[in-house]
Amino acid sequence: MTDPMLSEERHPELAPGPLTAAEWVAANVKALRTQRGWTQDQLADRMGHKSPQAVWSAEAGRRRITVNDLVDFAAAFGVTPESLMSDTPEPADTDSPVYEVTTDGTTQAITADTVDPGETWTSFYLREARVFLAPTARILGIRLLTEESPDA
Repeated sequence: MTDPMLSEERHPELAPGPLTAAEWVAANVKALRTQRGWTQDQLADRMGHKSPQAVWSAEAGRRRITVNDLVDFAAAFGVTPESLMSDTPEPADTDSPVYEVTTDGTTQAITADTVDPGETWTSFYLREARVFLAPTARILGIRLLTEESPDA
C-alpha cells in the first residue's frame, strides 16, 4: 500500500509530468514500428545507415536523437519529423497518397501529397513539410501504392 502522505494530491511534484519531445520520439518510434509489424532490423534497413542497436537505444531513450535521426525515422515511417515529437505521430490526413520508393537496395513507403522530381534531388512533401529527400540518380523506382480518395 502506498503512503497517503506521498500522494500526488498532497505533492503534485510527484505526479508524472508531460513527456518531452525526446520521450515522444522514443515512444512514437517504437509504436509506429510495432504497428507496421517491423522488427528493429527492418526499421534500421529502411533507414539505410542505422544499426538495429541504434534503433533499440533510440526506442529505449538511451541515446540522444539527433536532427538527422529524427528526419531518418520520419522518412522511414512516412510522417513529418514534427509529428514524431507529438502525441499524434500518424499523418492526420490519411487520404494522402502512399508511394513505394526504391533506392540503392532499400524500399520504403512514403506518405506524400507532393513529389518534386528535381534534376539533382527528389523531394516528397506532406502538408508542405518535406518528409523524404533522396538524390534523383539513386532512385531506382517510384510506385504509387494508394491514391488520394476522391471527395464524396
